[in-house]
Amino acid sequence: MADSSPLLDFLSGKVSVDRLDAEDFSLLFAEARACGLMGRLAHTLQKSPLVDLLPSHLGDQLSATTIYSNGFRRDVWRELGHIEQALSGLNTPVILLKGASYVLLGLPSADGRIFSDIDILVTKTHIAVAEAALMLGGWSTGKLDAYDQRYYREWSHEIPPMTHLHRGTTIDLHHSLAMPTCRVHVDSARMISDAVPANEEGFWWRLKDEDMVLHAASHLLLNSEFDRGLRDIWDIDLLYRHFTSISADYPEHLLSRAREVGLESILTQALWLASAFFRTPLPDYLLPDKTSLFSRLLACAASTRHPETRPRGQKAADLALRLREMYLRLPGKLLAVHLLHKMSAPFSTPEKVSV
Repeated sequence: MADSSPLLDFLSGKVSVDRLDAEDFSLLFAEARACGLMGRLAHTLQKSPLVDLLPSHLGDQLSATTIYSNGFRRDVWRELGHIEQALSGLNTPVILLKGASYVLLGLPSADGRIFSDIDILVTKTHIAVAEAALMLGGWSTGKLDAYDQRYYREWSHEIPPMTHLHRGTTIDLHHSLAMPTCRVHVDSARMISDAVPANEEGFWWRLKDEDMVLHAASHLLLNSEFDRGLRDIWDIDLLYRHFTSISADYPEHLLSRAREVGLESILTQALWLASAFFRTPLPDYLLPDKTSLFSRLLACAASTRHPETRPRGQKAADLALRLREMYLRLPGKLLAVHLLHKMSAPFSTPEKVSV
């Protein structure tokens, strides 16, 4: 991690707002924007009585960011209404994932969180019907070459992203929580079958409490896009703190569930990152026995992305994790096909494949 990062120092609790001068705040805001954290940072700072000590131009930035993030949250609710209308005839649970589920449930991790698409999941037997219903509602997958279509339709855990023709909003329609071809075996079917209604009378379903953290952890560690890695680790920290505040037994249930679905190592590494960046209060049994090279690469890649404060070696860490993701994502023969295609057409392969 960087030695002098106002953002990392603030998030870890090493410095308080009253110890930052105007120059520190300017760099803090720049770092937050580079990491996609400005909305959540603004929400956090607005709760501090010391925010009134900010210079007027910095206070104006916070106010503008708060107005934008509040508007974004209203837009998410509106878009969920459109999706519900399009899928209302679907005779199967529709599970809301990640950022949009945090908004729907009113979780602390939703405050100020900005995201680019809405992730939903139906079982594979209903994926074609769901896609057709969304197409009738105005969403389209756009044009993809034959390889990309095969990649998504045969190997991936989701169909190609669907973008609305008028509003420009994007849906990621999943049928699994992990790539079926992934070398890390995740019992996605079990997590999906144990999903629960988001509320008593609503349309939406959600993952159970333990699985929300496990899905966030698997998305972080089995992916290679870390420009928003710090945001995703903060998600894990906030989710863990929230569910632990509701049930003192949550940490034990979380570990037990991780073992059931094949994500124990993924969970402990993700929680180590949360502890490293946010001082998440964790019992020792939820931390890995030792810090691996992979964990250190993750910490480097998920750190501040600002040119002045990003850690040395971050680009190398990004590359190593990208190669690791490709290796984990596909078995030998499919990986060879994928690499050959990337070398022959590097700009046409699907880059946005999240777990």
